[in-house]
Amino acid sequence: MRKNIEISEDKINEFLEQFYGYFESGYAFEEFLKGYLEKIGLDEVVVTQRSSDGGIDLEAIRYGVGGLAGADSVEYYVQAKRNKPGTIIPIEKVRALRGVMPSGSKGIFITTARFSKKTQEFVDADPTRPIILIDGKALVESCIDNEIGFVFTPVFSKSAMDALKDTSDDLQQENSNSDADENVKLIVDKQISANDIRARILRLPKAIIDLLPEEAQKVKVVFNGLAPKDLTIAKNRAYLAGVTELYKDSGLIAEDGSYNPCKAIWKYSEEKIDIHCIQSNIHYIKTNRGNCSLCIINI
Repeated sequence: MRKNIEISEDKINEFLEQFYGYFESGYAFEEFLKGYLEKIGLDEVVVTQRSSDGGIDLEAIRYGVGGLAGADSVEYYVQAKRNKPGTIIPIEKVRALRGVMPSGSKGIFITTARFSKKTQEFVDADPTRPIILIDGKALVESCIDNEIGFVFTPVFSKSAMDALKDTSDDLQQENSNSDADENVKLIVDKQISANDIRARILRLPKAIIDLLPEEAQKVKVVFNGLAPKDLTIAKNRAYLAGVTELYKDSGLIAEDGSYNPCKAIWKYSEEKIDIHCIQSNIHYIKTNRGNCSLCIINI
């Protein structure tokens, strides 16, 4: 996966128009998505029968621990719409997908168009029947990140190689430093990913989600030694919002707009969450995405 850097809105829109125009029909788009979903980690992706799919265009499975089938495997039901970029998918289409999803499954709605704020709110309102919304811009960015249909000029970077070094000693050191602090309930390490930075959210480790009081709507966060800040807990309790300035002040969003993901040590206490980025992990290669070109490939 390539290093994520900021691409201008105009460039993304240009790529999206090329991407949309590549597919001659919705069926061709569905066939492409079969390879795309396999590339990003789903298993047994199947394009459904076109005559009676009940609004479901593809089905897939994500196997559980160790890639083994079992109780923790998840079935995905996918709706695909090759609509003109910039147009809005009616919320009724997303409702229809949720209506045909079997209990315990997850939905994915992928389109070259976009979704309204009302549709996003509808999806977030019921986390027990989750649907992942992937609009045209997000799909193009995902294809870029996963090297699907986009080609780049490679550049060697020593700092990018250094970022692969094992940082387990940092976690052990943090555990040692916190032994005397009785207020610390939990210490975990978790990556702050480029996707999190792009979305301007701070995704919470599950272990911390389980410890947050159910009635809590905000939590105090100390990020990389900056002043404490009360951050909003999302309705689905999966992430914290309002982190853009923290990312900028900490260098996770660089001055040139590039993203610097980092491995972070998270300390949870009753009063706050203390997050410390391991700095040796936030030096990444800078590639000039403005020069990348669209090259749809068969996958």
